[in-house]
Amino acid sequence: MNTPLYVPTETRPVSRAALFVLLLVGGQLIFVFASPYFAVFPTNDNTLFSAALVAAFGLLALAFRQRPSLAHYAPPVYALFVAAAANLALVIGPFNRFLSATEPYQVMAEDKIAQFLSIVPVLVILSWLARRDLGWIYVQRGRPRRWLPFGLASLAVCAVVMVAMLLWAGMSVGDLLAAAPWIAIFVTANAIMEELWFRGVFLRSYEAGIGWTGTLVVTALTFGVSHMNATYFESWVGLVFGAGVIGLGLVLAWAMRWADSLWGSVLFHMGLDLLIILPVVQSV
Repeated sequence: MNTPLYVPTETRPVSRAALFVLLLVGGQLIFVFASPYFAVFPTNDNTLFSAALVAAFGLLALAFRQRPSLAHYAPPVYALFVAAAANLALVIGPFNRFLSATEPYQVMAEDKIAQFLSIVPVLVILSWLARRDLGWIYVQRGRPRRWLPFGLASLAVCAVVMVAMLLWAGMSVGDLLAAAPWIAIFVTANAIMEELWFRGVFLRSYEAGIGWTGTLVVTALTFGVSHMNATYFESWVGLVFGAGVIGLGLVLAWAMRWADSLWGSVLFHMGLDLLIILPVVQSV
């Protein structure tokens, strides 16, 4: 008969604090220092560094799982392993060789599809290998009475604002209609990819280890900081943008858990992306 492991109550806050720091640092290593979207650190877009992160988080998760006293660390660290593996796939870029578009909107859409195909299968397959179904990463129907009006209303408002601003800036209706399918592909692929990558694979695993408040803070900070050097923003504008994205990360994580599904957050994210790429569309 196995004797239940007793962990003294007074040690749990220390363990939770240590795990909080580990997850926060791990997120920055993956989404900032290893990201191929940046050209700030020598480790950006570096295959060796990205592979080292995958190995480190994988081995750490395995080590924690083997020790009962540290077993509560294993699921969230495994989530970091999954996210790091997806980043490695993005750095390798197996689908980049198929990019051939020359028209600006099509280039934008094709590039995002290549990213989607690199990242999303890795997230799903590695979650499945850990015996987690799609519901674990919020790919499920959930509560449509919550997420459907929330997501559709936000998407509709953002779409109306974008169209109005483009027409006001002088874009013709014909050009807008021609660009619309490629813009739709871009925002849809990006929203699904990022909601899975920044939140879906983390929320349940993190909440079990550091609580819901800690999960909100860690995922929102990771999401915000990873966007501070987005290629379409410069200097202090990127910092302001990143700070705003931290707040949006809180909203998106809350919405995902509230609706028990990622689809409301995806629709909301699609609307936000319409506004974010507005300067890019206007400059084409």
